[in-house]
Amino acid sequence: MGTFTYERQVYLADTDGAGVVYFNQFLQMCHEAYESWLSSEHLSLQNIISAGNFALPLVHASIDFFAPAHCGDRLLVNLTITQASAHRFCCDYEISQAESAQLLARAQTHHVCIALPERKKAPLPQPWQTAICDLYHP
Repeated sequence: MGTFTYERQVYLADTDGAGVVYFNQFLQMCHEAYESWLSSEHLSLQNIISAGNFALPLVHASIDFFAPAHCGDRLLVNLTITQASAHRFCCDYEISQAESAQLLARAQTHHVCIALPERKKAPLPQPWQTAICDLYHP
């Protein structure tokens, strides 16, 4: 069991007119961390899309903000799995400043596996279950 850490720089395009990271960009960073984790586990969203056998829609997302981030900041996005079942998993994220470790935001996303074309709940493929178990913190 562990945590996957994704490091990212804040770019000007991530910020709003006040010079701070625009709220939806934090969720974008979480999704980047999610995709990076999948890549590190040799799991490909592109392969899922191409095969067309199942999908992993995001069914819930939430985020709480504690402090701003600015252009040029280095951020760490820590990803853990906090809920898991045969067909569903929940990713928890903590976004912090790389240098100071100040917590900036906490987010959560819920993903469900569905069979296609029926669009009904289906068990996660075994490689996904294995990867999820590696980050699972009940």
